[in-house]
Amino acid sequence: MDKRKINLDWHGYYKYNSDNVDKYVPEKAGVYKIAVLQSNDKLKVHYVGQSTDLNNRLKAHLDLKNEENDCLIEHLRKYHRRFKFAQVALQNNRDGAERALYFYYIPECNDPDAIPDGPDIDINND
Repeated sequence: MDKRKINLDWHGYYKYNSDNVDKYVPEKAGVYKIAVLQSNDKLKVHYVGQSTDLNNRLKAHLDLKNEENDCLIEHLRKYHRRFKFAQVALQNNRDGAERALYFYYIPECNDPDAIPDGPDIDINND
């Protein structure tokens, strides 16, 4: 059986700071990726996730005193970072999109055991 495909409307890569999150990100459900700008000016995705409120979740990651992911904290402190997001209303689609992002990028700051057991779908990654 062919995989179901979802075409996501991606926004970004914006500089990852609270001002840009407030400026660009709605308080809507969706998926996101956090990337590091490398010395060769290419982006490498280090974390992917989903939320019912993208604005709140992306700002929560920036609160390093309360962020629990040590790998993500290190990357947020050390590197020039960018974020990109897409709105995804349905939970089942968010689960599938997050899984697809994880298996496409294998981001080092994600815990593989925390990736949801969503449907096996194809998405556009950019």
